[in-house]
Amino acid sequence: MQDSKNSIVVFSVLIGGILLFIFAQRPHSVCDSQIEIFMDAQKGGIYPQQIKNVKRPAFFGRYEEACKSGNSPGACYELFGLLRRLIRDLDAAPVQCLPEMATVSQLGGVLGESLDLMTQLAWGGQPPAPGQQRLGWLETSDLSLFCSLKRKYTQIFGEDEFQSLRGRVLSKLPGEPVQFKDGVCSNCDSRKTANEILSPDEIWVRSLFSVRCELY
Repeated sequence: MQDSKNSIVVFSVLIGGILLFIFAQRPHSVCDSQIEIFMDAQKGGIYPQQIKNVKRPAFFGRYEEACKSGNSPGACYELFGLLRRLIRDLDAAPVQCLPEMATVSQLGGVLGESLDLMTQLAWGGQPPAPGQQRLGWLETSDLSLFCSLKRKYTQIFGEDEFQSLRGRVLSKLPGEPVQFKDGVCSNCDSRKTANEILSPDEIWVRSLFSVRCELY
């Protein structure tokens, strides 16, 4: 009799646990589906891709390094193309789903690193002259891409997080050019950053972040 009661208790606890697990699960939403569609579309771009039995790494890292080292339209062509496809896939998601995409792995890093890199490419090795904005070799289509990245980052992660990212990026910009002596960098260990010689407002107004994105 006691064994029978114990069996009933164990069974009840087991059923209760299963029911609790089922009801505790968040229903699969439209935004969940959009996230799955996005991640699937970005395989090979910012996510690894499985082709038969071979797992191929994402192209983003390779393209990013090529753009950094080459620092030219040709060197950055593949990266900018990948980022335009990324924006296209994000644009396909309903606006109300964008904040939920903050949980998508690697997305924040890719958007943030891309904004950082484009800002550095435009700034170059030293601050632009007073009253000038540094655009470097970036063209109108590249400025449009930068503005799209900026808009999506803000929509997904919020204005406060964007402001924080912008502060981190601007704090790293160089304030004086690299100097060489006998073929060796003589100031690489002591080279000042822009925020050591310019005010935050001066850095912002000369940087890519001050581009009027409403024009693009």
